Amino acid sequence: MKESAGRREIARGTAIYDETHHVLQQIRLRESHIRYSIAALVLVFGLIAFCGLFSPASAQGSVIRSVIIGTAAASTIPAAVMVSRIHLGEIWWTKRSQVRGFNTWFVIYADVGTAICVFATADPRVALCFCVLFAVVGSYSAHFVKPSVAYAHMIFSSMVTCVLGVGIWLDGVAPIIAFTTTLAILVAVNSTVTLHQGYTSDMQRTLRHQLRMANTDPLTGLLNRRGFILATTTLLRDGTAGHFALFIVDVDRFKRINDDHGHATGDLVLQRLAGILEQAVDEPAVIARLGGDEFAIAVHLDELAAGVVAERICGSPVELDDGDQTTVSLGVAVGPIPGGQLIDEAATARIQRDFALADAALFESKSTRRGTYTITRAGEIAS
Repeated sequence: MKESAGRREIARGTAIYDETHHVLQQIRLRESHIRYSIAALVLVFGLIAFCGLFSPASAQGSVIRSVIIGTAAASTIPAAVMVSRIHLGEIWWTKRSQVRGFNTWFVIYADVGTAICVFATADPRVALCFCVLFAVVGSYSAHFVKPSVAYAHMIFSSMVTCVLGVGIWLDGVAPIIAFTTTLAILVAVNSTVTLHQGYTSDMQRTLRHQLRMANTDPLTGLLNRRGFILATTTLLRDGTAGHFALFIVDVDRFKRINDDHGHATGDLVLQRLAGILEQAVDEPAVIARLGGDEFAIAVHLDELAAGVVAERICGSPVELDDGDQTTVSLGVAVGPIPGGQLIDEAATARIQRDFALADAALFESKSTRRGTYTITRAGEIAS
């Protein structure tokens, strides 16, 4: 059973739940709150640098130092605007941005900008204190970039901090004070990355597991109704023009099986039918147990190909342990779909309409002769 469930997970791509659109839709992440908070922190960095222009310990009247710090402070304004327009929820889940490499370049900008400002500060003691700002950059790195980039940030910020620690020692600070101050900053900056990175990784792993559990039928290992709707929406949004078929499969006289053979045999029938449905479809498909003895398949097939699949399913009766067999009946809705990506509302409307058509076709099959199928045509929808 474990092997079968594992094979189904690989064969039917339950990684569909890693698809960013549906993940963020399900976890209800307050993405805009995070985005604007980070943008505000960028401006705070600029404000700190700007205030440094008027501090004797920072620029000390040096034109060059003032230009460097002032330029760095001014650059935070466009950087904050850019951050406020980037969807960080997607970056948090995938570590990829719609603007290629934005998250990595933002970390580089923040690290280099902070380093330039601290090295432009005249008093090395004050400069070393400013190194704690690397902890804020580290927090962003832990959540929004790949581990390799986060580790690079840790190495870079540690090198800058150590150089300034040596600087205050050479400036006359007692070695033990210089050492402990530098060590305290290193611990604060690097532990921020380590702890936050561990937390966000565990949180994503937990969410991924919980989403899969919430969208999976525990008996058969297939998707449940909720998972079927989400995965089929993704299937319809992929922009593939052609035809779309929705199958509803129902076990004939399932109540009698439970009454005559017991619910354990009924469960075995459902598990075996799940395997039959997976073997029946060669194309990438969404297969689910909707509930009870009702299953569904969503796949890009025209009417002729859908008939072949339906024949294959009907021609594979489910075996019971006592040598008896049971048949299944099918209702199929098939229709064209336009090219280009569908919006969620259009995809959902198509699924709901085809459900109704396939259900009516299933009723016709069971009313006419069990163990057969009926195909009905669904009209095209607009994208």
